[in-house]
Amino acid sequence: MPPIRLVHISDVHVWRYTINPAQLFNKRLLGMSALLVRRARKFRLERLAHVVDRVVTLKPDHILVSGDLTTTALPIEFQAAREALAPWLGDPSRATVIPGNHDRYTGAAARDRHFEQTFGEFAGAADYPWIRPLDDRTSILGLDPTRAGWSARGTLPASQLEAAKTLWNERRRPGDRLIVACHYPLDAPEPFRDELHPKRMTNAGEVGRWLSNVGPHLYCCGHVHRAWAFGPPEIPDQLCLNAGAPLLRDPSGANPPGFLEIVLDDADVHVDHHYWNGHDWGTRPLVHRPGFFDRRGF
Repeated sequence: MPPIRLVHISDVHVWRYTINPAQLFNKRLLGMSALLVRRARKFRLERLAHVVDRVVTLKPDHILVSGDLTTTALPIEFQAAREALAPWLGDPSRATVIPGNHDRYTGAAARDRHFEQTFGEFAGAADYPWIRPLDDRTSILGLDPTRAGWSARGTLPASQLEAAKTLWNERRRPGDRLIVACHYPLDAPEPFRDELHPKRMTNAGEVGRWLSNVGPHLYCCGHVHRAWAFGPPEIPDQLCLNAGAPLLRDPSGANPPGFLEIVLDDADVHVDHHYWNGHDWGTRPLVHRPGFFDRRGF
């Protein structure tokens, strides 16, 4: 299989203030209050151009953005995100963008399909699930468990899960490199499980039981603002990759903001974390799995 270099980034959280009462008569009032109190200081938008430039210098074959491009799903947030990420989005065949729960922040944003109007051309199809080939043997399976509501928890609809099973059974071939793109993690490393639990996907167990039978795959997610690479015990053939949040402010140095560079070389997987240390970019190896896609337990 040919080598392929991907950048996986998530939870950019472009934000804008609004004082329009018509846009605040819903859950967005809470989100705007959180912006005023802490989130605007927590996500440093002035660094977004540096993030964009850093990704461009890596010359990836494909860029995967796993949701939460906005903060309260305002149209002006979507517009600002599209403009800021324009250097990545010149060729729709080389970028994949899926929604996060903040991109469906209100019922009106979901009904009016603000996300699809802005980033729909970077999906594998108009409706989920879909499979998008990156080359002859590498594909992204897109899932969307996001929903508008007061809770940050998501649910993958039963109809979408059944459709995903059918779609993969029709497309699967031994040795294929499958990348599942879903904003919500199914599990988290032990130090972060308490952080995930109150905003976990409600049927994560059911989705995990299915994925435990599809063979080796990468699971690219976000939602929890931590960069990690680990294998969930209940899903032995999964390598779960969380990109963290590239604009997060981290004065402690314990959770440096950044994104992931994923290199698939035949059956091998190598992942580096590119992170901002407060002054400059650094890189650290996150995981190396020789022969990860060699296992053919289909």
